[in-house]
Amino acid sequence: MRSIDSWLRVGLLLLLGFTLSACGLVRNYIQEDRKSSHELPAFTHQAGAWRTEQVRMRDGVELSTRILLPKGVERAPVVLIRNPYDLRFVFELSCDLFVRYGMGCVLQDVRGRLDSGGEWWPLMNELADGEDTLRWLVQQPFVDGRVALYGMSYLGGTALAASAGQLPAEVKTIVVSVFGTDLREVLSERGLMPHELLTAWAAYMPGREAKRSAGSAYKKMLAHWPHLEADVASFGKPLPFYREWLTSLEPGGPLWKRPETEALRQSPKHLGIPMLLVGGFDDPFLPATLRTWESLATREQSVILVGPWNHLGTQGGASAKVEGVKDGLEQWGTVIPWLRHTLQGVPLPYATGRAHIAGHGDSGFRELPTWPPATQEQVLFLNAAQAAAAPGACASSSLMPEPASTLAELSYRYDPRQPWKSEGGARGIAFAFLRGDGVEPGPVKQTWPCKREDVLRFLGAEAVRDERIAGRARLRLRVRSSAEDTAFVAKLVDVDARGRALHVTDGAATLRWPTAETETLVPYAPGTEREVEIDFHPTSWVLAKGHRLGVWVSSSSHPMLSVHMNTARPWYEETTPVVARQTVVLGGEGGSRLSLPLELPATAGSAAR
Repeated sequence: MRSIDSWLRVGLLLLLGFTLSACGLVRNYIQEDRKSSHELPAFTHQAGAWRTEQVRMRDGVELSTRILLPKGVERAPVVLIRNPYDLRFVFELSCDLFVRYGMGCVLQDVRGRLDSGGEWWPLMNELADGEDTLRWLVQQPFVDGRVALYGMSYLGGTALAASAGQLPAEVKTIVVSVFGTDLREVLSERGLMPHELLTAWAAYMPGREAKRSAGSAYKKMLAHWPHLEADVASFGKPLPFYREWLTSLEPGGPLWKRPETEALRQSPKHLGIPMLLVGGFDDPFLPATLRTWESLATREQSVILVGPWNHLGTQGGASAKVEGVKDGLEQWGTVIPWLRHTLQGVPLPYATGRAHIAGHGDSGFRELPTWPPATQEQVLFLNAAQAAAAPGACASSSLMPEPASTLAELSYRYDPRQPWKSEGGARGIAFAFLRGDGVEPGPVKQTWPCKREDVLRFLGAEAVRDERIAGRARLRLRVRSSAEDTAFVAKLVDVDARGRALHVTDGAATLRWPTAETETLVPYAPGTEREVEIDFHPTSWVLAKGHRLGVWVSSSSHPMLSVHMNTARPWYEETTPVVARQTVVLGGEGGSRLSLPLELPATAGSAAR
């Protein structure tokens, strides 16, 4: 069951509880539930009344800003939330909780959304507007000199963007969930677009008002060729910000040359205040969250918490649900003590400079010095020999600890008109607002692709002990293609004794962008051999004793990723797809191989809570 803290459940309360919320019954019920379920201390205050001000930015645009203080309190430490979504009730509830612990809350509509003026252009205005808002805020008589920046998802992006500017001394901490400062990998999977993230979100948030028919708009955008004009096909006009994303999928695109983007990316290196980061292993922003943590100047004073969640803070794939871990991105049991400590001086009940980790297969949170932990690389070679059969599974080739002495080749025909359908994974948020049209994220049970000739299947031996994959697995493929450019997509699956396969993680590479370190696209001559390296989405996954690891290789995973059209033109400009002959070369010391980061037993860690 989804947590009461999940956006979906709160959204239902929003629809069903307007009348009750007016008299505070819904708010009181939710806050009491949060206090008991997250073992929070007794409330110290009651909420006062909301009031609204218009805050003027440097260019004259006014942003609608609401203020809530504890009842009877004139000055308090304040939490700032800057919000683009029309789910105000959700964030009012967060403010209401802060106020019950003696903190004020300021909830602002970002530029171009809701009741604020200006043009909507995602993230690009948040640095300057965040600076201007903070400059106004610290001068207000209701602020006692202590401010926190807080937010989840895009709201976390507004907090991080504000931190990329000149922070006033009054700002004492930043609390961010499921977002990060380096968005290059989030927005582009080696030149492929994560449609279930970016295209779906653009369909929902094209302008000042959220689009209630986002599912229909999303489907129209996916179906339109060339995709560069999909916005006009769906909305009757271009979406300039979406077109900038498209033209920035490859290295050196215009988005990455913007000073706002670079300032955001570099900001953790210069930050002088502690940060609390919350991430999810099935969240598309996890790579950006981890890079923020790794480059954070105040890491010894900060904390990162990563759980088995998707972008809503819930666990997809009930068959792999981690027991003993509370769902919800808010993680109030960690966040409220953090804010009370940094804003009110209350002793912190946990150590800083630590990583609190609950991955798939864990029984709760573990406390580690950092994450990823120390690991030992295990290399498995892709082998053409048939693997031992698994009940309920179709025939597969092998994963072997040693390379085959003789070379072999496996080939398939890839037609972009018939892409392999996505099942599970961490790259999407469409499920959150497309009413069933989005791919369910997480460790979803997989359909064995027995009837698809464009999916190569490899299966390893049974694990002789529990083994934890921690960090990024990598797959090096020696390949050839008849196309001028193409994609190779891979998925790791956990296969149990009954042959049931669960999605673990996935990744992709293209011939012209063969490694993560590639800075300029590398031309490819059709028919020549090239090595590509697929970096899988980071994961923490326990492969249980008796289970087998599988690798499935293809050239598409739609709609999680855009379909490569097998031409040298950018896929979003192409109108005519080309069928390609794909070949994977196996055998020899340099043969196609999988590298797994297996956590060392000494880093098992202690219970965090």
